Amino acid sequence: MRDEGEEMTERVQSCRRCGTCCRQGGPALHREDLPLLTDGLLPLADLITVRRGELVHHPLENAVRAAGGELVKIAGSGRQWTCRYYDDGCTIYERRPLACRLLKCWDTGDVEGIIEKDTLTRLDILPGDHALVPAILLQEREFPCEGFEEIHAGIKAPSQELAADLQNRADAELRFRSELVARHRLGLGEELFFFGRPYFQLLQALGFAVAEGPAGLILSWRGRHRGAR
Repeated sequence: MRDEGEEMTERVQSCRRCGTCCRQGGPALHREDLPLLTDGLLPLADLITVRRGELVHHPLENAVRAAGGELVKIAGSGRQWTCRYYDDGCTIYERRPLACRLLKCWDTGDVEGIIEKDTLTRLDILPGDHALVPAILLQEREFPCEGFEEIHAGIKAPSQELAADLQNRADAELRFRSELVARHRLGLGEELFFFGRPYFQLLQALGFAVAEGPAGLILSWRGRHRGAR
């Protein structure tokens, strides 16, 4: 005869599909998930790219730090982090990504074991002759997410020289992506897959306020912001 503790353990060790994990953000995709993309279950417009060096919340360290490599994730719903495939339950449950299959809220060891391992990048997903592959390579070369972690960790405001450099980079990156979005008629979802979030939005997470002026973006330092994801 089982005691009450054994029955409680059994109840805990099963997914109740409560949606708690789904509300914390869409999963990063791994190579094992590639068939979900090639079969059309996960269209590019439902994905978002996190670029190398971009600030993310690292679950193992419970801290904000720079992404060690590029990640492609299922995007959130609207302005929320909640996975776009969650609607009072997972709408792709039978063919959900690897991270979702491994996640057990009562034992996170399996999913922790694949964090930042064997993850997909844009170039893994796109054919080599895709028209936007050269633009992706150019973005990484001309607008890298360098030094974000150091700026985030700093106490003092960035120097005027660094702030000016970041503003010039944000202006140039916005022109770069705007031209490509118009030329290739990309929707917002497609833009976020091909190029990730705009550079100026990444700077907002570092502590910059961003406004639009007659000649372009205006960046002003307002202090660190700890809400990076």
